[in-house]
Amino acid sequence: MAIDYNKIASPCYVIDEERFRRNLALIKNVSDKSGAEIILAFKGFAMWGVFDILKEYVSGAAASSVSEARLCFEEIGSPAHTYSPVYYDKEFSSILKYSSHITFNSLNQYNKFSKKVDRYSKKISVGLRINPEYSEISHGLYNPCSP
Repeated sequence: MAIDYNKIASPCYVIDEERFRRNLALIKNVSDKSGAEIILAFKGFAMWGVFDILKEYVSGAAASSVSEARLCFEEIGSPAHTYSPVYYDKEFSSILKYSSHITFNSLNQYNKFSKKVDRYSKKISVGLRINPEYSEISHGLYNPCSP
């Protein structure tokens, strides 16, 4: 069924569910055939109103805060792959609750929190972000080589 965009109030966001599902099916096919786990990046798409559809096709999401990790856990139904430049002591127990993977930004951060991860009641994998000292990205926010 074609959408008559002239009948839709503006401004608004419109998702064509058929096209959305067709694109998601391509992603799911890649995941199934390759064995790769495909996760959503909230920075790229955070329209939680369609997460009921989205969660049929992806296995989780990348979160950069305790709020995003909770969003993934509650709305997608999966623990998050969590990375944050800063983890706060007061939030870290929630990060543990809502995450299956936690990536640390420095050895200091790893040393500060890794024992809490090890003692947690469920298995959480940990990673360490490495600065490759080379990037073709000019925008600092997304540059993996930022100081």
